[in-house]
Order: sequence, then structure tokens, then C-alpha cells
Amino acid sequence: MACNWFRAVETDDNMTEQPAPELYAPKLAPPLLALPIILAIGLACLTGGYLTSTSMGDRPPYATQLGTGIVTFVDPGDKAGIAAAIAKLRLSPPQRQEVELAVSTGKKQMGWIFFGDSLDPDGDVVAVEAGGFRQEVLLTNSWTPVAVPLSEGDKIGIVAVRDGGGGGVTVTYATRNGQIGVPIMAPGQRIEIIP
Repeated sequence: MACNWFRAVETDDNMTEQPAPELYAPKLAPPLLALPIILAIGLACLTGGYLTSTSMGDRPPYATQLGTGIVTFVDPGDKAGIAAAIAKLRLSPPQRQEVELAVSTGKKQMGWIFFGDSLDPDGDVVAVEAGGFRQEVLLTNSWTPVAVPLSEGDKIGIVAVRDGGGGGVTVTYATRNGQIGVPIMAPGQRIEIIP
């Protein structure tokens, strides 16, 4: 249905009437055509838009790319993946070089852990102790990738450093099978996890 409104436009000689642009009534897409669009938007919202990620160091990958445990190991033959993981270590340059040497000689293997705040992101901080190194992580409502160097038999320590808003430090991590919460922790409390 067209809208036939007219407006007056002033010219030098006289007033003339000019038609305004026609407005058409919106047409709704058939319900079956709208379903894939709704599902795609919903999936993007649920995953935080991370399904297009190709680098684990930047964003969480597809769930099928995650390991079944707390650590998703980088393939030892994936040189670019190892370099990306080492670059993301929250360590000093000399410590990164030490890790790089240990990985290149096969003494350690790089992996990723994806952490988040299991309740409200209120400024909780944890320390991840793995492979003889300690890295502090601010927990947010999106997944935070943490690169970890591990040797065979190493355990991973998670230490509650700071309770941001009261109510305890609330930690969760992502695996192929879904997210796994850690019991609410008090600052200074430490738990160990076997990768």
C-alpha cells in the first residue's frame, strides 16, 4: 500500500507540490525462512560470536576442538600453534624462552585452559600454577584462554587470589563436554587438578 502524502517545496516563482517517496508496508518472511536466521542469531549470541575463531589463543574454539579434560593440548607438530601458545603466556620474556626451549626439546607440551567466572563477573582473580610457572587471570563472563606448559605427570594448581565482590571466588572452565565449575573458593585457597 503506497502512502500518497505530498509536501510543498518552495521554488523561485511559486509553490509546487512534489510527491514524497512511497513507503511500502513491511512484508514478513515466511516462518520457515525466518527460522534459520533466528537460529543463527541465537547461536551467535550463545557462543559470544566465537564460532568463527581459528586461533585458540584469541578466542575459544568449537566445542569439538576442546579437550575432554581441563587442558586442550596443542599438537606437538603444530609449530604455529605452539608459537601462539608461548606468545600468550603471562610470563616474563626469559621465562617464555625457558618454556620455548623445554617445548622444543620435548620436555614440556603446550596446552590451553579456558577460564571464566561461574557467577557474576565481579573482579575475581585466580592464579594458574602449571609446569613450574604461575599466571594470574582476571575472571570475566567470557572465556579467557590461558596457555600452560606441562610435563608428563604435572598437576595444575588453581589458587584463589582475589574475591572481587564478596561471596567467594567463582571459577569455571570449558571442556568438550561443557563447562565445569569449581567449588566456590576463598582467597588463598588452592585446588589441584590432573589434566
